[in-house]
Order: sequence, then C-alpha cells, then structure tokens
Amino acid sequence: MALQDAFDRLTFNLDWQATFLRDFSSNKKGIGSASDFTLQDECFIEGLLSRVWQSWCKFCRSCVIESCMGTVNGQGKAIAALPHAFTEQHVSGAAIRANRKSAKPPYWGSPNALLRAEPTWGDVDVLANVLPKLKPTNSIELLSAFSSGYQSAKALQVIRNGAAHEHSQSFGEIQKLRSRYVVFPIGHPTHAMFWIDPSSKDFLALKAIDELREVGSAAISK
Repeated sequence: MALQDAFDRLTFNLDWQATFLRDFSSNKKGIGSASDFTLQDECFIEGLLSRVWQSWCKFCRSCVIESCMGTVNGQGKAIAALPHAFTEQHVSGAAIRANRKSAKPPYWGSPNALLRAEPTWGDVDVLANVLPKLKPTNSIELLSAFSSGYQSAKALQVIRNGAAHEHSQSFGEIQKLRSRYVVFPIGHPTHAMFWIDPSSKDFLALKAIDELREVGSAAISK
C-alpha cells in the first residue's frame, strides 16, 4: 500500500468522526459540567473515541509496516524495502521484539501471526522505541512527524484507556492532563474530551483530531 492511501483512509475516518463530535456538541445546550452528559451520551462518545483511536493506530501501523516492506510516500518518492522485511508478519515480529524492555538486536527473524501480540501502534512512545531499531529509510521523517503530535495522541490514548479500563489509577492519569486545558470536573473519562484547548478554543478531542490529521500529512510527505 502506498502511504498516500493510508493517509486518505485516515483523513476519511477522522473527518466523519469529527463531524459526529461537532454534531453531538451542537445538539447540547452547553457542555461545562459532568451533569451535562447522560449515560447514553457517554456510551456514544466512548464508542466514537474508540473509533478515533483505532483509526490512528491503523495509520501508524501502516506507516511502519509499509515503510519497512517498501512503498511510495505522498510525494511519489520510493521508500526502499528493508532486507528482512519479507512480509507484514515479519515486520510485525520484528516490532514486537524491538519494543521489549530488554530488546537487543537482531530484531528481525521469525514472523508473528498473532495480531493482539503487536505493540500499541498509536502510542507515540512505542513508535519512538521501535522505529530507530527497525530503521526504515524514512524513519527520521516518521519520528519527526509522530513526535510533533505527542500531546494530542497521548491525550486521546489516556482518555480512551480510562474509559476502557475504568478505575482510580486510569482516572488519575486523565487528571494529570488538566493543566493543559480549560477544564471542568468530570464524572466519566469521556467528559474530558470536551475540555477546551486554550490555543484553538476548541474541544480537546476536536483539536486532537485536527492535529493527528496534520501529523499524518507530515508522516507521508517526505
């Protein structure tokens, strides 16, 4: 797959996801407290947040795997395949080994057939760990792009994890985001998606989606 195709899929998904979020907020009289959300609201927002996160993860995975196997970037420039990146499964196995805390080369070897064993592709810390070890020829460009979206990607990841694994510790991780936004007290992790980004004056989730779109464009462009 060409990297442009992966980006087109990302933007298609992020566009409709952002539209759904804007429609949701416009149909509310206001969002400024936990009491403004119903249980039905929380279920809807949690599902939408999961879709946003999965779209981002799939894009990051495509960038890494296709770059290792050889592809074409958004400018039409060929990215040469790595010698041992025979299949998607070989890249998957190498990424799993490279992401281990005790990881030492060689990372390339047996393929992986268990997708749930793969690292969390949308986690920018994982990308910063794996890309320098696998070393696709565009690794510097990918790292630069992904690192530029660190704050937004992490915010979405923390809120999504808080909703998927709801307990005091995950809730505490969300509270650590407060200093970056204009906030209100929340009763459920999904409420934090509607904190306000001070620079754009937009909701946290919508600002993050816009930034992920920009990161995706940068990742495929060089």
